[in-house]
Amino acid sequence: MSTVRASVDLTRDNPVGRVPEPVGHHVATLTGDADGWTLRRPARLRRRGRWEALDDTLDLLDDVHDVDVRTSGAPQDVLSRWALRAAARGSLVTGDVPGSVVPVGPAPTSRPGDLDHDVRSVRQRRAALATGLGPAPTVSAVLVTRRPALVPRILAMLDAQRYPSLEVVLVVHGDEPVEVPAGLAVPVQLLHAPGDRSLGHALELGCAAASGTLLTKVDDDDFYGPDHVLDLVLAHRVSGALMVGKSTTVVHVEQLDATVRRVFGVPEGFTHRVAGGTMLLSADDLRAVGGWSDVPRAVDTKLLESVARAGGRVYRPHDVGYLYVRHRPAPGLEHTWSTDPRHFLRNTREQWLGLLAHEEFGTA
Repeated sequence: MSTVRASVDLTRDNPVGRVPEPVGHHVATLTGDADGWTLRRPARLRRRGRWEALDDTLDLLDDVHDVDVRTSGAPQDVLSRWALRAAARGSLVTGDVPGSVVPVGPAPTSRPGDLDHDVRSVRQRRAALATGLGPAPTVSAVLVTRRPALVPRILAMLDAQRYPSLEVVLVVHGDEPVEVPAGLAVPVQLLHAPGDRSLGHALELGCAAASGTLLTKVDDDDFYGPDHVLDLVLAHRVSGALMVGKSTTVVHVEQLDATVRRVFGVPEGFTHRVAGGTMLLSADDLRAVGGWSDVPRAVDTKLLESVARAGGRVYRPHDVGYLYVRHRPAPGLEHTWSTDPRHFLRNTREQWLGLLAHEEFGTA
């Protein structure tokens, strides 16, 4: 059966403030036949209507995690458009939706807050939101490194990004020789920053040379899934925030030989802090807040402070697609964020032995 061509209006169909916390598992059901539909929600009165009024139910889904579709005889175009809009707003749509633009399947066996459930929801949401993006804004991924050995791996992850308008600005911080691997599809601009200058200076150098409308900072030792850049661009578009970024909730703690997924904050909402290796903002906004501070450490904190002083908001989407690596202390692998590794065991919901292998995090 052919897919119904449709797109969403991101100004009205977006997940900002609409994704419930991962507490419990609230599931709505949509049933119906050729004459009309019935929507049932937990602890709410059921609603009924004719198919032409189905879109009126979308606001009723903001307090549910999933909505299961069990209809027969529903107009395909109406149902598929509704599923597309519901997914864009943050609901996981399951059941039978013929011709759906987004991937729809059976009800999940996992719960909200479990990685399997959240990955499925994010994939559906991402596909729905992407239909409303329009021409993709150009993005420059700015990567500053003192560790040439890590360059091939991080460039391979950036080359694997499915975002269509991406360039990489690689700033070698110091005198170490770095060679860009041959055969990359993503364009790479190679620069050098004096080793005796600060990390902030190197970042400012890279951003000044970038051609993208949007700039995102990338760290050489973390992992990024193939849709990471798309996630950030979509978050920037729907939130209207000055800066967007993901959180350090999925962490590989080398000293413990484990990957943990922590639960804190609310996804798809405004916050005061995001992971430095995921920050994205426009080139114009970066200049407007004064750029990167010329400091050797805490460059991310300084930029967040500049954003706050300018009255800008910071937004974080979901946490799928970015894996923060907490290394063992070693020469050349010092962290600018100093904390005990046990810090990452707080509020842990899931954990895996070793490095989590998952396509969505670029570690499969």
